[in-house]
Amino acid sequence: MNQEIKRKRFLMLSAAAVFAVLLLLIYMLGSVLITVLFSALIAYVLLPLTNVIVRVMPWRESRPELSRGIAIGLIFVVAVGIFAGSMALVIPPTIEQSREFIDEFPAFFNSARATIEGWMGDYTELVPDEVRAQIEQNLADMGGVVVNAAWQVLPRTFGLVSGTFSLIIGLATMPLLIFYLVKDSREIGSSLLTPFPKALRPYLLDIAKIAEKTLGGYLRGQLILALAIGIAVTIGLIALDIPFAFLLGVVAGTTALIPIVGAFIGAVVAILVTLATAPEKLVWVVALYLGVQLAENTLLAPRIQSDALNLHPIAVIFVIIVGGHFFGVWGIIFGPPLVSMGRDIVRYVAEEWDRLPDAADLAEQDENDLADDATVN
Repeated sequence: MNQEIKRKRFLMLSAAAVFAVLLLLIYMLGSVLITVLFSALIAYVLLPLTNVIVRVMPWRESRPELSRGIAIGLIFVVAVGIFAGSMALVIPPTIEQSREFIDEFPAFFNSARATIEGWMGDYTELVPDEVRAQIEQNLADMGGVVVNAAWQVLPRTFGLVSGTFSLIIGLATMPLLIFYLVKDSREIGSSLLTPFPKALRPYLLDIAKIAEKTLGGYLRGQLILALAIGIAVTIGLIALDIPFAFLLGVVAGTTALIPIVGAFIGAVVAILVTLATAPEKLVWVVALYLGVQLAENTLLAPRIQSDALNLHPIAVIFVIIVGGHFFGVWGIIFGPPLVSMGRDIVRYVAEEWDRLPDAADLAEQDENDLADDATVN
């Protein structure tokens, strides 16, 4: 009995170690597996919708493969239509506005600074000349730093997504990968466990379910929230007649993927543009972002996320800082859910460990068994 418990504990620790190694391999091979990872993420988002459509089909019991194929086909038609519409309506103006924004950013910054200085004109006499000169110099230096950083980062960013041969091949194969990942999700999941010993598979399956619930649920929810926030901000800015509305909406949706601080980052860019182009509308722009943030926190996030992370905001901010320092933008986006997932896996191992009896309990059980045998004899 004691050997069996040691064996189970060893298997639990081995399963956790195997899962950690797999995550490390995915990170190390991220540039090679980027197409597969994005396809898996999209398939994961589409999988629940596929299952819902299959359940309402009358012939789902007699023709399950046909039902699943039809459901995937319907989803693909809708997804392609949405993607094509987005490409036609959003992408061209966003690219054009991005170019204009980069070209005009120095002028925007100077105009925004002039607006702020104009508003603070009544108070400048209260600030000593030396302090005011230092503040103005810091603002000028900040503008130069931001501009230089933008010019250094943006070309490399656009260079990563330029029309290379590998990118074209990846985009061409993504629909096929998504189709088979959705169609054969159960078979693929079972085949991934095949190389491991049978005794290890139940623990790996439990850990995979924890990862799916924490990491997968969080990412799916963040994508839905980002899309909703991007659309709401774009519509609101268009209604307010703010320049670069499409670009600012894309920025708001993209930064929404970053928990806690993402909304603040997106709002800062919009406030800068508003100060430079339409300062009289600043109150309305701030109200728009506050309204979207309020709707996200009170209506959307509780329903979509359901406290998927369950981390204190201070812990989330700390993880974002550390993840961004070591792993860049991927660490910012994936750091919090990975930490939450790791916590849940450790908790699972600890709970399973505690469920197993220790040596003292086994010894007491053996003594009771011997006493019962003696009584019977």
